[in-house]
Amino acid sequence: MLTYRITPEELPLLRFGISPLGEMSLSLRSLLAPTAYRHSLVRSYAATPGGAAHVDVLATLVNEDFSTPDFLTPRPESPQPRIRDQLADVVRTPTPSILAELDALWDSHRPHALRGPGWSVRSRVMEALEHYWSQSFARFWVEHRSILAADVRYRATHMADHGLAGALATLSPHIRLAVDRLAAVSLAGPSYAASVAGRGLVFVPSFFTLGASYPVDPTGPPMVIYPARGQALAPAEPVHRGLHGLLSASRADLLDMLDGPTTTRELAASLGKTEQAVNQQLQGLRTSGVVEASRSGRCVLYRRTEAGDVLLRMVRADTAGRAGFKPAP
Repeated sequence: MLTYRITPEELPLLRFGISPLGEMSLSLRSLLAPTAYRHSLVRSYAATPGGAAHVDVLATLVNEDFSTPDFLTPRPESPQPRIRDQLADVVRTPTPSILAELDALWDSHRPHALRGPGWSVRSRVMEALEHYWSQSFARFWVEHRSILAADVRYRATHMADHGLAGALATLSPHIRLAVDRLAAVSLAGPSYAASVAGRGLVFVPSFFTLGASYPVDPTGPPMVIYPARGQALAPAEPVHRGLHGLLSASRADLLDMLDGPTTTRELAASLGKTEQAVNQQLQGLRTSGVVEASRSGRCVLYRRTEAGDVLLRMVRADTAGRAGFKPAP
């Protein structure tokens, strides 16, 4: 059981976020308990030739208590961080810290797949995660992310209507806010008490937690992972035909141009269209979760999300397949 002590001044700082790396790492629990975690994504991946080469490493990233090292389940420091940024943070994590977390996970008796020089262990873990993401989880994430985002929007609306305590009471029977503390009961894993101490507390929806999950290290950034609403809506395998229908030729061109933050004016000038026409297309893509917007001064900047990256690759692959040639990676 986890108990976070929270001062009244810290309550307004509680927030929600979505973590692609954390969700991908938690999905590995289904290798250990396929009946409890019914999504067959990682098991299907493990059955492929490419997946079989990495499954020994992936399977060791969850121990018998269903705990995962904290560097693979990072607290999202923005509402919806990008997977490449989170993986880059793992690369920057000092190797001794990674090995210490793996040792803690396995009580200093790491499985064979995680033994060896630190640089070699890090390399194997990163290679396995990146392959799992690119070959399997990224396609699933296109639709998965939209359901998690809908959960966060629901919580925000519920909070506006019923207050913070009312909203948190609906997260899970295993999570309770009482006066100056929040309690989260995990079905397995560590038990400790810690103070939020001005560090902020983030709630993260997930398809791969049954009650509540939280950091292994009591000194880690405060975070509670809770079961997402709408899990029955998530496909066990990726479904793409509906997403392909999002992209007319003009929308595909527009999505292709959004590698980096770009304004509506720049897009309109490049495409030879009015800003109003481009803005309408952008709003449709934003609603579908393949484009995101951020404000910089007076400008609104648009760019593709990871879901947009995946969708664009899928469309390019389909187009190349119909033309009879193999697309560039």
